[in-house]
Amino acid sequence: MEQRGDDKDNTLGTFHWWNTTDSINAMFGETAAVANASTEFHLYSLEWTQESIQIFVDNVKVIEMANNEDLPFYDKDFFMILNVAMGGSLGGTIDPAFTEDAMEIEYIEVYQ
Repeated sequence: MEQRGDDKDNTLGTFHWWNTTDSINAMFGETAAVANASTEFHLYSLEWTQESIQIFVDNVKVIEMANNEDLPFYDKDFFMILNVAMGGSLGGTIDPAFTEDAMEIEYIEVYQ
């Protein structure tokens, strides 16, 4: 799940991986409108099985990608990254008067 620094009304659900067949960075994703994404808590979920990977926002499916043994998501270990990205192609131009930002997380639940 990603959010552009200059667009707080939309959330991106994107899968990123290195495609060893073509030696390229591959990605597949969709965008979902999320009202009050910066002012209210929302439920962001990922359901990952050997058959598919699904991303949800507030229990509404944003995207589903079929999973198979050709993808790294099939049987590899992964870890979670939480960050506030600044600037660049996703973050947009940073206001010169900018001084700080925050990411507030109520809880993270991981289960199998």
